[in-house]
Amino acid sequence: MSLPESLERAASELAALADKIRPANGDPHRLLEELDAAQATQLLGWMLDQEPDDGAELIEAWGEVDDGVRAILAVEDDGIGKAGRKLLRKARHRLRSAGVEVAAPETAPAPRKSVVASIDRWQAAHLSQPDFRGTRMGYLVDSHPSGGARLFEIRFDLGRGLLDFKIYNAGRSKVRGFLKSLTENSGRRLFEVERDSLRALIWRAAKAQPADRPLPSAYVEWRGRLFDDALDKESTPGEQVRARLGEGDRAASLERLCAEVKAGELGPWPPTTAWVGDWMDKGRAAVDGLEGDARGRAIDAWIDEVAAALVDETDAGLLARNLDELAWVRAQEGDEDRAKALLAVSGAIQEDAPSALAFTRARVESLFEPFLASLRVVEEDALADGA
Repeated sequence: MSLPESLERAASELAALADKIRPANGDPHRLLEELDAAQATQLLGWMLDQEPDDGAELIEAWGEVDDGVRAILAVEDDGIGKAGRKLLRKARHRLRSAGVEVAAPETAPAPRKSVVASIDRWQAAHLSQPDFRGTRMGYLVDSHPSGGARLFEIRFDLGRGLLDFKIYNAGRSKVRGFLKSLTENSGRRLFEVERDSLRALIWRAAKAQPADRPLPSAYVEWRGRLFDDALDKESTPGEQVRARLGEGDRAASLERLCAEVKAGELGPWPPTTAWVGDWMDKGRAAVDGLEGDARGRAIDAWIDEVAAALVDETDAGLLARNLDELAWVRAQEGDEDRAKALLAVSGAIQEDAPSALAFTRARVESLFEPFLASLRVVEEDALADGA
């Protein structure tokens, strides 16, 4: 059974607690808010005896907050099955290791005081790699006032603003497990980042929000507590890595990154779908009825034309910021040479028109690669018609 299912069973068998258990909807922290101390102890004892597997999940969640710890300490071993007693002993051992004095509950009310060493404020920040458009995931973690953690999941783009902003409440162990699953092994997708640096990055993305797309309501609700104008003075991860590493050789870096873009290993930061579709229509018209060398020349001329148009379509400053932020990711991976190459091209495309055009042409060849392949193939039926 799952924890919500076990709690529903408890509500059915502990009728006096049903009106407290069901409103929590299986959330262990909300459940603790609904129950008084004696009721929490009674429920935990029942869970450890009847549903020990889910009782272990309840102990894990409650062990992160004072009221939950008190319930764990107050449960008596008598009347609990072997599996539940074993879980209770392990929980108390962990509390002793955390510096909690495990003793019999007091009979007289005592002033509420913190008994959990690990209940100190916990904050964390993680940032993903950008995708082919520059969209990223950011995660901010704060301690939840009633225990556990509050996880803010933000999907954003420095050019398109905040795309999504979600909030989750869960036990610290679950949040840590989730973040760990995304930061380990070869499929690593998240990197630890300075909290203020991530907040600054999200703040700048929010300022780029298009007028026709409102900011996510959850962001608006939490903006005053997580973000403020002072973040304009904070450095983003990309700005930090530029200050620390500087640039590599621009000419060599441009050649290297253009090859990566053409190979589909970087970018290509596409413009709107409509823009791409319009140019594909123009490409078909440019080669219509042409074969051999004439068709090849027409395709090359079309690429030059698209590249020039994409230079005008591209916000060079935004693209440079995306390259700087990607340089931070490469530095986190330990590849500082590639990070310096990204920083070099970031500077070049803003200051040197030929460099910007060369990099943009590589983007065009990557962006239209399948389409270009089709243009370079003369249809069999066209050959048959000319035979």
